[in-house]
Amino acid sequence: MRKNSLHFYRFKAPFRVPIRTPLIALNEREALIVEWQDMNGSTYYGECNAFNSDWYHFETIDKVEETLIKWFEKHEFVDFNSYPLCCELIDELIEYPNARSVMSMIFFQKFHELKPIEVAYGATINQNIEHYFKQYNGELPTRIKLKWHEEVNRDIDFLTEHYPQIQRAIDANGVLNHEHVSLLNTFKDEQFIYIEQPFSKYEDYFEHISALKLPVFIDESALNLEQIIQFNQHNLIDGVVIKPSRVGGIDKALEIIEYCREHQLKYVIGGMYEFGLSSYYTAYLAQQSSYPSDVTPSDYYFTEDFVVNSAKTQGHQIKYFPPIVDKDKLTK
Repeated sequence: MRKNSLHFYRFKAPFRVPIRTPLIALNEREALIVEWQDMNGSTYYGECNAFNSDWYHFETIDKVEETLIKWFEKHEFVDFNSYPLCCELIDELIEYPNARSVMSMIFFQKFHELKPIEVAYGATINQNIEHYFKQYNGELPTRIKLKWHEEVNRDIDFLTEHYPQIQRAIDANGVLNHEHVSLLNTFKDEQFIYIEQPFSKYEDYFEHISALKLPVFIDESALNLEQIIQFNQHNLIDGVVIKPSRVGGIDKALEIIEYCREHQLKYVIGGMYEFGLSSYYTAYLAQQSSYPSDVTPSDYYFTEDFVVNSAKTQGHQIKYFPPIVDKDKLTK
């Protein structure tokens, strides 16, 4: 009897520069790589964006693996012969967006032709901004997003003075309150494109949004289309950071993109300290984003990857090729 098979692998690499954000300090990144072999003998891979611990989301790497094993037990002998059927069956994972996102990535490959992609370079910097510019090798991004820290105003001043042409944004990860509003307003400039997730609670946006003079995008609060609609209908936001792993996958991200376009709501695609497999799909979704998204060359965060064809800068753009997984680099 013909059947599908599901296998799990890991890949780990140190960050070139340790990550320091308002939420976590990271020295390395471990990823769960899922291999799907369908009953016709074709093989596809998905990269999970979850972390080892639940500092960012309740779905850890181990939880995603456990969830997918249980889901697979029901579908081992199903012929996934159409994209709508695949999306319908992985909706059973709707409460586990990281797990659903992995399978969404796998089935998107199965039914879509992947082509080379060119998108704008959007860097994210975790402090040490001057160190970043010493190592960028002449390839400037179109946008720089700064992770919030207590001296972020110095970073803004540095960019304004030395690189006024680069678009600027700040990611606050929801750690701000009313005391920060006056400082944020000093950053207002034609090149300052948005403050990302300034507050953690929905109520805080109601309370402080009228005093905030910067464009506001939500990230952690953009859990699904329904949440985004709620924020937008109350005129609390100017845009959305869409993370496929948070909303449940590529197909769900495309639904949100369609809503944003229909309602003149700006959007960018958010990265998750990804390796080359996942980052290709971030770039795919970012092709029509309102501003440069979280899209960086392959060697930006890591010196090692498990995909063969790396993403490289070409001026202010980054060119991606359809990812080919080097299975020899994966571990059980």
